[in-house]
Amino acid sequence: MRNRKSRAIDISRVQIEILEQSDTTLIIRWVEPGRCHYGEQRWRRRSANSSGTCVVSRRAIRRGDAVFRPAERPAPANAAAMISVEAFLATVEE
Repeated sequence: MRNRKSRAIDISRVQIEILEQSDTTLIIRWVEPGRCHYGEQRWRRRSANSSGTCVVSRRAIRRGDAVFRPAERPAPANAAAMISVEAFLATVEE
């Protein structure tokens, strides 16, 4: 059985495109060369259950911050990835 958490996400290589959006859901095209590709992946808004780094802004995320995370089951290879809601809203408003 393959351990999906054995390799950390290299956010410098991740390419994302937001295909659809609502207040609570994003549909994202995620490309991480050599690791995974999702053509249409659903992400849901929730509170971060751990600290991490936003894949859009590269800023720190603290536990409890509002984030979008992959909502697929079983957990995808990028299940630990997060997009800060604050960073996402800033890119939409630009």
